[in-house]
Amino acid sequence: MILAALLLFFRGRRALMWATLLFVSFFAVEVVDIGVTTIYGFQFFGVLFIARSSIDAIWCRTGLVKPSRANVLAALFLSICFFSLPMAVAKAGVVEVYSEGGGLWMRKMYNPVALELSRFNFTQLAYPTFGILLFHFLVMEIKSRDDIRKVVDILVMGSLVVAGMSITAGVLYTIGQGEVYSKTLGIFAVGEFGAKGPEAGSIGRFFRTYTIAGEPGFTAVTLLVGTGLVTGDFLKKGKSLVSWPMTKLSILTLAILINGSTTGYFGAGLLISWSVIAPLYLGQGSIADVIRPFVYVLVGLLVVGGIVSTIQVSGLGFYEWLNTYHIAKLQGEGAGSGATRLYVSWYTLKNVFLSSPILGVGYGSHLSLSFVTFLLANIGVLGFGAFLAFIYTVFRNSKKTAKKAKGTLEKAAFMGSFVFVPFFGTLFIGKSAVSMLFGLTWAVIALAEATYQVYRRESRDPHQGVPTT
Repeated sequence: MILAALLLFFRGRRALMWATLLFVSFFAVEVVDIGVTTIYGFQFFGVLFIARSSIDAIWCRTGLVKPSRANVLAALFLSICFFSLPMAVAKAGVVEVYSEGGGLWMRKMYNPVALELSRFNFTQLAYPTFGILLFHFLVMEIKSRDDIRKVVDILVMGSLVVAGMSITAGVLYTIGQGEVYSKTLGIFAVGEFGAKGPEAGSIGRFFRTYTIAGEPGFTAVTLLVGTGLVTGDFLKKGKSLVSWPMTKLSILTLAILINGSTTGYFGAGLLISWSVIAPLYLGQGSIADVIRPFVYVLVGLLVVGGIVSTIQVSGLGFYEWLNTYHIAKLQGEGAGSGATRLYVSWYTLKNVFLSSPILGVGYGSHLSLSFVTFLLANIGVLGFGAFLAFIYTVFRNSKKTAKKAKGTLEKAAFMGSFVFVPFFGTLFIGKSAVSMLFGLTWAVIALAEATYQVYRRESRDPHQGVPTT
């Protein structure tokens, strides 16, 4: 992979861009361990893409920055992340935080440590810096409708590969060949992959499989992006951007069902709810455009509900298992990590956020188990507000494009803004600081903003695009 990346670097920035997007769905593919952190595949290609784009912009004098409201807000958010670091010195020894180390959360949550500025703050800052730069250069390089369509294809295919791995893993573990699958995953890791076997059920060992997207929760995030894009394509009238959308949606739905993680089920619930509202909110639809997806969702739920009622997982009926291990977790009860998440989130808000609500305690100083509480504690209401303003601006731009553009661009913008709500809703509640590491986080934002920027260029110069295709 290192050799391939270096060869692509000399070939050009567009080759690096496609390679980066190819790997954003595979969060567990590692390239090298540099001691303080592990470099993932999408990060390695992404850094080279950013470097090559910067070199080309300086050499050709085309400019490193393209002014836009989204770029300004992204820069503001990143600036606040840096400016928050002195708070780790100002509040040192006064606040107790959850930092690196400490073992599992079950132990860590009862053993907070005194706040201090450390190397960990700076390694954590590398992630939003990389993400903002990746977003910026992706938007600059995605220049046409064809580019946008390729991005959609790559993200959907990445999700399908992960879905296929989930199903294949279930088959192999069921027939007693799980070791083959584990060794295959080990190829993509620098050290030991550490994958656990799936849970057993009446249909075999299919639930909670590990893939090259990572553990079941990380795998669920990748599946959610693909499912959201295909569902958006299916709901929006017009020529499909995704080939065989119903087939792909069925595969992705099955993969989320057997994913078995609370993240996956929570995200699926958000996506289903949003599917009923989105056609009217994002498009120029009528009440009929709301009834149609509502009927599809209702029929789909009846079919899936009938099928899963016959399934058992870990010795329990599916609905009993869902209530015991997932609904109870969301309620903060003693199932799985539910009680731990509730305790950590409450501690974060009460003891860390309130100790420094404006600028936080310094980016990377405190770890939490939800993205919302992580941002509030580390960069305060200023930083969290800047991040919300940034992603809302991108969402609004994509929504505007979905309502005003025509043809391919209209549908792509609808798909980009459609996946936004369930994706970020899931990250904010169900994922921690790792949300900042996900390549998919920045790819989804870039796709949505790119549709708007292409629309703006076509509006200024109609000859740059073909509005009806």
